[in-house]
Amino acid sequence: MLETDVFKTIVANAPLVSIDICLIHNNRILLGKRINEPLKGRWFTPGGRIFKNETLQECLRRVADFELGIAIEDLPRLKLMGAWDHLYENSFIDQKISTHYVNLPHYCILRNGIELTKDQQHSDLSWFDLKEVAENKNFHEYIQNYASLLINLGKKL
Repeated sequence: MLETDVFKTIVANAPLVSIDICLIHNNRILLGKRINEPLKGRWFTPGGRIFKNETLQECLRRVADFELGIAIEDLPRLKLMGAWDHLYENSFIDQKISTHYVNLPHYCILRNGIELTKDQQHSDLSWFDLKEVAENKNFHEYIQNYASLLINLGKKL
């Protein structure tokens, strides 16, 4: 792990590469209510940054295990949704330092329910109707974009 001052410098000067995990079940998406900035108190998909020398698959496995208490092997194959820029005015490390993520969200359509365990980064986990998320401005625009894309993908499946 990086020392706090070193990581703060990186966040202030470079984009971070991250992943999000979009779990879909019965046309609903799993969201966690964030405890940390950015987006403290908002519903968002589980996710995290990719560490140096950590493969994409290793990161997906780590985030699924740490944030949801599930093994990636328990999920059908996760599929990449593309590369997205996520820009925030603040960061978890400092309210005055913006964050730029190059995000690689993945989705998985679950045919059966799955037992989840929330982590210390979320006060709650809940399932939301994809259409409601796509259309309701109370959800962050990045989550609305995910929901819209997933609805369109579902029409093609």
